[in-house]
Amino acid sequence: MARMRIRLARSSDFHGLAEMRYRFRTETGTVTETKSRFMRRCTSWMRKRFRSGSYPWRCWVADDGKRLLGHICVQLVEKIPNPVNEPEFHAYLTNFYVVPEMRDHGLGKQLLKKALSWCRTCETDSVILWATVASRPLYRQCGLVKPKDIFELRHSAHRAH
Repeated sequence: MARMRIRLARSSDFHGLAEMRYRFRTETGTVTETKSRFMRRCTSWMRKRFRSGSYPWRCWVADDGKRLLGHICVQLVEKIPNPVNEPEFHAYLTNFYVVPEMRDHGLGKQLLKKALSWCRTCETDSVILWATVASRPLYRQCGLVKPKDIFELRHSAHRAH
């Protein structure tokens, strides 16, 4: 197996990242827009947010020198300043995906550890995410637990774009 590396995404990755995002979301959901429209919209979104060193987004990719094998994204969510000793950022972990043929080889764990390490460096108060049933064991292995103090309100999942 070729040597894998984990690195920050760069502009040359955006098309591949959008392809994987499309693959990731269509594995479990019903498509509501054409692939070509989605690809344009997603790559444009990434171009604006994943610039090198950009804030508040970071995206790491795993590759083997030839193709992308996985990725993970984190958005820092700034909290309102407070006068107590409490970090003033949360981290939202999202778009975590490993291509099916590379799953169960430790690549996802490496990506997750990279993102969580960055979150610690940023002194985040918490890391939040929405887990699939299949991903929960990995999250637990890395110290994430179900929240006891968060509420959510879900709006219709079937909105037009």
